[in-house]
Amino acid sequence: MDFIDYSHFFNNTDLTSLISFKEKNYAIKKNRDDFVVSLKFDPKQIIFPNQTHSNNVKIIDSKNTYNKTDGLITTTQNFGVGILIADCAPIFLFGIKTSHCGVIHSGWRGAANKITTNALKKFIAAGNKPSEIKAVIGPSIDKCCFEIGEDIARNFSSKNLILKKGSKFYLNIKNEIYDELISASLSMKNIYRDSHCTFCHEDKFFSYRREGVSSGRMAAIMKVNSK
Repeated sequence: MDFIDYSHFFNNTDLTSLISFKEKNYAIKKNRDDFVVSLKFDPKQIIFPNQTHSNNVKIIDSKNTYNKTDGLITTTQNFGVGILIADCAPIFLFGIKTSHCGVIHSGWRGAANKITTNALKKFIAAGNKPSEIKAVIGPSIDKCCFEIGEDIARNFSSKNLILKKGSKFYLNIKNEIYDELISASLSMKNIYRDSHCTFCHEDKFFSYRREGVSSGRMAAIMKVNSK
């Protein structure tokens, strides 16, 4: 199983933090379970929500089902969290002092409705100071390929829009999310932006914009390994 490993950025040897490549479609539960097992975790330990492009973020408890949810936070080593991705940005959050983990699924709807800000508010309320939170913005469709119309563009900062022609723009969604992180007082040195564009790199990533409804999904997973 192949993936991009961000664990080194968080500087915690007990942490697993990664996103898969397009080796298999991880929207299929068996494929996802096989991938989780390859990471030496029990599939029951990694909780995935039912994503709907909402701005809802939940801290997991004893339940295993989270409907209409696009971000999960875990404050325990008993469970890890995961999301499925195909062009939308995965955001990984980690509490340096608490070892709390969060994964957020943010497309343009999530970014327009500030899902990352919602997640950070919950992260801070759970006991994490902004200066003690690290974040990774993972692979997503990038400003080279993310064409949107004027109706969607009005939701975003003009500095993150590139005029194409007429009423069409390219959106820099990674920068929009980065601005949310900075607005929440995270330190620039504690934020990493992956430069991969999921649309451009057809050999590595699924892309809903490129492939349509038949597109598969990558899995983004975060868990502190139990000692």
